[in-house]
Amino acid sequence: MSNNLILAVWSAAGLVWWIIAWGLTVGNQGARRPGPNPGARRTLSVFKPLPPLGPTGLQFVTAGLKSFAAQLDSDAELLLGVHEADRDVALPFLKHLRAEHPHARIKVIFRSEPDRMANPKIAWQKVLAGEAQGELWLWSDADIVASSGFLQSARREYEEFARSGASMVTFPYVVREIHSLPSLLQALFVNTEFYPGVLLLRALGPVDFGLGAAMLFRRDDFLRKVEWNELGTRLADDFFLGRKLRPVRVGQAAVATVPGVATWKDAIANDIRWTKTIRWNRPIGSFARILILPVLGWLAAVAVLPTHLWAWLGLLGMVQADVFFAAAICRGAGCRLQWRHIAGLEIWSFWRIALWFVCWLPWPVQWSEKMWRGPKMEFDQEVELGSA
Repeated sequence: MSNNLILAVWSAAGLVWWIIAWGLTVGNQGARRPGPNPGARRTLSVFKPLPPLGPTGLQFVTAGLKSFAAQLDSDAELLLGVHEADRDVALPFLKHLRAEHPHARIKVIFRSEPDRMANPKIAWQKVLAGEAQGELWLWSDADIVASSGFLQSARREYEEFARSGASMVTFPYVVREIHSLPSLLQALFVNTEFYPGVLLLRALGPVDFGLGAAMLFRRDDFLRKVEWNELGTRLADDFFLGRKLRPVRVGQAAVATVPGVATWKDAIANDIRWTKTIRWNRPIGSFARILILPVLGWLAAVAVLPTHLWAWLGLLGMVQADVFFAAAICRGAGCRLQWRHIAGLEIWSFWRIALWFVCWLPWPVQWSEKMWRGPKMEFDQEVELGSA
């Protein structure tokens, strides 16, 4: 096969994927919602363990906590896990939250003891589970914002899928607001790389993973099938939980995440951690992404034939295709890019390629002040505390 034909096929594959991704994203805006659920509803516990907040972290979780608190009914409760060190920061907000929703059942659990698991989020979930009264558990990351009516829709959808044998319903997420230029990277990764892929897998039927944005399942199924200590060793706890509770169905409604990065260093580290985590858990799929990155082929053509105009035109054309479809997909996900984001989009086209290579290098990633060299970490609390 000639080099020109390889470039043509590679470019066509990239464009076909962009068209499919755009169609899936736009099509999900009018997705069917589950109908009324007859009969008595099961009680629900919503788990919201908060990360260490420090002086500024509260701003990234307030919108999400308010969105869930506003949807609580007489059969639902919200469990908030707050580090004791953040008590003074959190108390004014919690007082305001309760005043806004006086009839909502909101339990706040303060905790000062160190984590007994490598994954601090799972250490918190175990604590909150001891307080949960609901038959159904909804695990949702602290920064997730629920759209109006999400809790009712999610519960109806769970019952609908449970009748066909599903043990969990998980929900995709998008970024709808870009608060800073560094957060553009997170928006592009979530909206254009991750979200369309999840929608495609949803169309194919049951899956074997969960998404930390929102995972809804029966308490009894969890306690029967999942070991806390085993779950607590995993970096991608949502992926592992989905494997334990499969078959999993992906729900219709998309929730939103608030980008929590303030610097380019944090944004780049987030992209690398997400990409490496996907590679650790889905190595074949991660490797196959190269098939829809034709800019790499045109970069090679320019490097080999720097004086050939057609090589430069091909490279320019594919980069602009990335820019166009990224903007269109973000808009379909409810996130409108602005003119000041254009330069970042142009660079992002090359950053996608760099990420593909970086995820295969034997580098660890940092999360929750720990270095992860794979998807699983054995945790020795005595060693951990002794080195603190």
